[in-house]
Amino acid sequence: MHALREAAVPAFMGIPGGMELFVILLVAIVLFGIPVILLLGGGGYLLARESEKDDRIEELEREVEHLRDQVEESPGSDTEVAGEESAADAEVASRDERRE
Repeated sequence: MHALREAAVPAFMGIPGGMELFVILLVAIVLFGIPVILLLGGGGYLLARESEKDDRIEELEREVEHLRDQVEESPGSDTEVAGEESAADAEVASRDERRE
């Protein structure tokens, strides 16, 4: 009777040990954790990029409005327009330098 007891195999395996738990945890992180992190990071990047676009678009709209006002104020003289263009070019160059 004692020999039968030693030959019996349990129906299930025991609780996983340290290395087995580490491998299971690693597989779970690769399958679920990394894609979630990439999705969250990508969403944050897209939101930040979109707000930057909004700022640039608003700046360009202000500049276009400013240039339209200049054209409406002085429709006649070419020298005035040339002087205003150089002032506008200087303003754009100074804005570009501030961005860098």
